[in-house]
Amino acid sequence: MSRTFRVNFGRKTVRPFEAHDINNMLVLCKKTRNQAELDNNEEQRYLWDRNYMILVIGMNLAFRIEDILQLRVDNFKNGGVYTREFKTNKEQSFELHPSLYKDIQGYINRNELIDGEYLFKSRKGVNKPITRQRAWQVIKQLADAVKVSYPVGCHSLRKYFARQYYEKTGDIIGLKEMLNHSSERVTLLYICWNTDDKNEKRKQLKINDIITFEELSETKEYLNTKITNIYKYNNFKDLINDFSIELMADKTL
Repeated sequence: MSRTFRVNFGRKTVRPFEAHDINNMLVLCKKTRNQAELDNNEEQRYLWDRNYMILVIGMNLAFRIEDILQLRVDNFKNGGVYTREFKTNKEQSFELHPSLYKDIQGYINRNELIDGEYLFKSRKGVNKPITRQRAWQVIKQLADAVKVSYPVGCHSLRKYFARQYYEKTGDIIGLKEMLNHSSERVTLLYICWNTDDKNEKRKQLKINDIITFEELSETKEYLNTKITNIYKYNNFKDLINDFSIELMADKTL
């Protein structure tokens, strides 16, 4: 169920995309791109291919939109990505999943991009990246096309990555470092993690029984035997000594 989150001054908070909405937007971009290719409409083919790759990179790299728009061909080398954040001036350098790197290289090759060229140009043949405002328009239009009903924006892709990562790993410290946040609390607020989410996870949690019924029966019989055998000892000291010897024997098995 979709929920609306609000910040203190009453404005709706931009939410992470839901997985099914991301999938629908990707399918829309690919279908429209392929149709444009069949129609020999190169301009539309490029624009929809560009929009598709904005989604792919945005949902996988967790970069801020301003850093995504500044990416060039030469930022992707040797199976990884190498760049510097605009906001923090921190270096980002890490290997990519092979299938993601292959997808990015496929985009570069299809559009005949070379080193120094921006990945997301305003139009083919002009080496100028689209603006943040245009990126927001692209994302909003795609969201409207697949009938997204919650507030979205440029950060919805980054938030999607962050929330998916946290839900699958529970690694809030690692996620904080990836996003370059100041604290875990900031990260939880960023991905819109609230009490409902916490309670839902708790409801789904089931701790497996440590001892099976078969093991429990064996343990019960073992204890009954021990209790019965207690009466054969003359005093407590003899019992302890015998029991200690048996424990030592168990450890050597």
